Amino acid sequence: MKKALIIANTSGFISRFLKNDLEILIGKGYTVECACNTKYPDFDTNSFFKRYRTNVYHVDFPIRNLDLYLILKSYRMTKKLLKQETYELIHCHTPIVAVILRQCARYYKKDITKIVYTSHGFPFYKGNAGVKAKLFFYIEKYYSKYTDAILTINCEDYNNAKRMACKNVFLMHGVGVDTDFFQCCNIDRKDYRKKLGFLDEDEVILSIGELNTNKNHAVVIKALKKINNPHIVYAICGREVTEKGKKNELADLAANLNVRVLFLGFRRDIPAVCHCAEIGAIPSFKEGLGLAGIEMLASGIPVTGSNRQGILDYVQDGNTGYLADPNDSGAFAEAILKTFELSKDERTKENCYQMAKKFNSEQAYEVIKSVYDSLLFREVDNE
Repeated sequence: MKKALIIANTSGFISRFLKNDLEILIGKGYTVECACNTKYPDFDTNSFFKRYRTNVYHVDFPIRNLDLYLILKSYRMTKKLLKQETYELIHCHTPIVAVILRQCARYYKKDITKIVYTSHGFPFYKGNAGVKAKLFFYIEKYYSKYTDAILTINCEDYNNAKRMACKNVFLMHGVGVDTDFFQCCNIDRKDYRKKLGFLDEDEVILSIGELNTNKNHAVVIKALKKINNPHIVYAICGREVTEKGKKNELADLAANLNVRVLFLGFRRDIPAVCHCAEIGAIPSFKEGLGLAGIEMLASGIPVTGSNRQGILDYVQDGNTGYLADPNDSGAFAEAILKTFELSKDERTKENCYQMAKKFNSEQAYEVIKSVYDSLLFREVDNE
């Protein structure tokens, strides 16, 4: 029986973003197993794994912090898995997991095993030129020698990966968004806005994502203080996962600055919520791509975004939104005002739709399939 392993930091990450990986491999007759930290599931994680009849191994991967104890513990757990199982393909996701996996694979993978790595955002990028960023670059460059293919999800990372030792580097425009699902959402906008707590005169700026430091919601709150428009409300869809107390921190900041913020929590109606907003915001310090930004574009609303990494691939000044330095609340305030003005242009909605289509699910599926084809399936099909 042909076997493949999908390995990522959390079970929720696999269920939300790696459907294509599983479906392509299973469709070619592979038994697919997964290894991840199962302490961080998504709302449908259990049903996801049952649907694909996937065996899941728990590994104590660190999620964001470089916890040395967890790194060593997860290395031992990964080593044990590679020693006892034989995989023809291992597809690893996210940087910390990929380093741990490839270090283990140097010694314990079988000769037939191919290693594929999807970065989901390198930890080094323009705007982050510190010592730690340079160290991460050299770590990635070193382990690229032990990688049969690297997939990147933004243009900056693709160009950086081309400077490394792996000969097979691919650009995939994210893991894919069902753009039609967001574009064709039919709701009674006035009624839905009322249910969400918006007033008729409110101008809504929307962010979608976990409440954590990297998502940088604080810069939008500070920017809205500078704008000082009582009709602008900042709506945030997301929950605390790795940083407990973040919601209270943001709520206190908003109260102190007299800025209206609505915490909408974890939602399953994101397309409808997007259609209730005038503009979106993706103010992250670091973002491999930022699917939330593309989902908002697919809903026809322009986005104010950080001038960082993957966001640069789809937020274009004067076309689909405006960019700003995520460290500069004044610059963000200016960009927000420009984006509100852009939202009133009748051409903007179509510009947003067209940009979002470049990041749809079909293109992601085809890139992953071509990677697997080049490493595995052509040899099998020619037998």
